[in-house]
Amino acid sequence: MATQKQQQRRPDPRSKKCPFCQPGPSGSGRAGGKGALSIDYKDYPVLKPYTDYFGNIRNRYYTGVCLRHQKMLRLAIERARFMGMIAYRK
Repeated sequence: MATQKQQQRRPDPRSKKCPFCQPGPSGSGRAGGKGALSIDYKDYPVLKPYTDYFGNIRNRYYTGVCLRHQKMLRLAIERARFMGMIAYRK
């Protein structure tokens, strides 16, 4: 019998770790020196990767953010939209 080749599996996006929970080196540009990213509605570069082209908030499945930080992200993005920093829709 011939051996069958293993098919290459697509990487599972759920296996990501929450970037807001992960400690980082001090001085790495992450807030507080403790290493964790902070979620603030005024920090546009942190919020931008969590919205798609049309302005929708991306799912936890794709971003790899934990439930606690996903709720904080949603609130920060809604506040940034209200303040006019992020568009509601494109």
